Amino acid sequence: MWSVKFLRKIYRGLRKNLKFSISNPESFKEVWSFNSNGIRVISLFLILVLAVSFPLALLFSSDGSYFSTNDVSIERDELEEQNKQIIALTEKVQTQENYIQNIQRILSGEVPIDTPLDSVTTSEGINIDSLDAKETDSERALADKIRQDMSTVTDRGEAIALFGSPVIGVISQEFDKQTHPGIDVVTEKDRAVKACLSGTVVYSGYTHKDGYILVIDHGNSYLSVYKHNKRALKKVGAKVRLGDPIAIVGNTGGNSDGPHLHFELWYQQAPVNPTDYIKFTR
Repeated sequence: MWSVKFLRKIYRGLRKNLKFSISNPESFKEVWSFNSNGIRVISLFLILVLAVSFPLALLFSSDGSYFSTNDVSIERDELEEQNKQIIALTEKVQTQENYIQNIQRILSGEVPIDTPLDSVTTSEGINIDSLDAKETDSERALADKIRQDMSTVTDRGEAIALFGSPVIGVISQEFDKQTHPGIDVVTEKDRAVKACLSGTVVYSGYTHKDGYILVIDHGNSYLSVYKHNKRALKKVGAKVRLGDPIAIVGNTGGNSDGPHLHFELWYQQAPVNPTDYIKFTR
């Protein structure tokens, strides 16, 4: 109770009007004065302390980070590293685009089939023959194991990849490397077209001549091509496994005269006879 009365007494004292003045000590003449109360004077003092202490605290902070250039700009080495990554990604995308464009040019007949063309393994300004590309014993052993895991041996002792049938039906037109670099398989309309091997879709689009087309890169220099589909089920960049549905059998394109699949198999950018690798009939 005593403390409350004491505080009230102080508060009433601070509310009293006071006169603050500055006088000349020699003549006692008043130089400057103003009237106020204690509460206003204390408030003004606290505001001045805060106004001065806050910028000083930032200016003289212990870590000196307020005016550090590290907080307002990226370090030079980080910029250089990001620039290297951007250049590497740009080159990778350009290489992939060149590869796909070369495939499209070959499939469209723009480049003769017998013409070697591989933008992935060659580059302007680099002499491939001068590079040391000899396999070590460990690399050769690993490559042999991968080939054995991904292939089977025929009666003639030849190793071929384990391909599956994209469709089952009747072959209406056989393979001819010069005039028909694939086979036509007549099958039921709206049947699913399946991936003959695992890989990545590198082309999925429509042309007036061949309708809906898909091209899958299986690695190891193998490509498979599927034409005249009713529609494609996969987009460019999609990863597919052996037997995955990738399209629907159709009759699209000016070169089609009935529901069938035109199928091509390419090895080292040259067409090969699909029937040497895959069984299409029951």
